[in-house]
Amino acid sequence: MSTKNIIASVVFASVAALGGNAMANDNPHTQPVNTASAVSRAEVLADLQIYRESGLAAVEQSESYGYDIARREAAEAKYAQLRQSPYYATLVKRFGGTPTNVAGL
Repeated sequence: MSTKNIIASVVFASVAALGGNAMANDNPHTQPVNTASAVSRAEVLADLQIYRESGLAAVEQSESYGYDIARREAAEAKYAQLRQSPYYATLVKRFGGTPTNVAGL
């Protein structure tokens, strides 16, 4: 390699490094930060079980999603009923948590 090629390679690498750094600092979007949730793991697991038991999971994974409105509304009503019932609190306790957002408890 000649001296001319070496100098050109160094200059090119320097310009590329500066350009990449400038582009990285030009991002106006902030990176997402994970913050602590107000919902415990036990509450999430209890909610997931109720979501499945109510039939809402099956409706949303069905090929007729969006067409079977009566089935979806029935599943949503069952989900809401189970979510507000003492059964939800029982599930939270079973998963090792303390129920916090349960109506009537």
